[in-house]
Amino acid sequence: METGAISVVHPQDHIFRFLIENPVFSSLDKAVKYYFQDGQQSARMLGHLLFTEMELARSPETTLLEFASGYGCVTRHLAGALSPVNIVACDIHGAACDFIERTLATNAILSSARPEDLAIESGSYDAVFALSFFSHMPESTWSRWLVCLFDKVKPGGYLIFTTQGLQSRKHFGNPVIPENGIWHIPSSEQKDLDAEDYGNTIATTEFVRTAVDRHLHQPITMLKEAHWWGHQDLYVLRKPDPAFMNKGHARDAGCE
Repeated sequence: METGAISVVHPQDHIFRFLIENPVFSSLDKAVKYYFQDGQQSARMLGHLLFTEMELARSPETTLLEFASGYGCVTRHLAGALSPVNIVACDIHGAACDFIERTLATNAILSSARPEDLAIESGSYDAVFALSFFSHMPESTWSRWLVCLFDKVKPGGYLIFTTQGLQSRKHFGNPVIPENGIWHIPSSEQKDLDAEDYGNTIATTEFVRTAVDRHLHQPITMLKEAHWWGHQDLYVLRKPDPAFMNKGHARDAGCE
């Protein structure tokens, strides 16, 4: 492909299938081109966030977890966009993890249906990136996954995620959002997953703020509404670094 990424696509890639079956594209070639170019654009946007806005070091010591990677729509572009960062993908589909490791030459970890069962140690990554994952979680697991993924971030690191926000309503017939700020329907492009557990979700910024405050007890570092694809809201949360804070307190007290 013209993006320079590996062009092999897994036959079960749900995003690829969704695009090539979407009547918005006038030809198969245009749908395929969009798949690769959009994945590349997301990888570049992530790179800008990590290195320019978050000022993370662009080095092999910097670690990134791409959570809910699917079959590698974005993953295949990350090495080119983020090199030499240490990248690990994670997905609920074993076939996706195998494909990412064998074909895309990127380490991968199998995810879990329940956030409490995710087999990743606390504080493992400088950044955890969950693109459009929270756009599918129902209220019953939304905050549990928020806590789980934030737990995997190193002190001083970042959780970066997107949600379908109010600008996404137009894609679902402009539904009325419940007073609690979260709307969910049991339907998605991933037909092999239980739609009650993985459907389509719209979350208001107030819902997200409340969840972050209630469960993580900290402010949102960055919020950009309708930043991804012109309708998904971008959130960045920085995990406090006690060592840095203690060092700062010692300096203020004249102990250094």
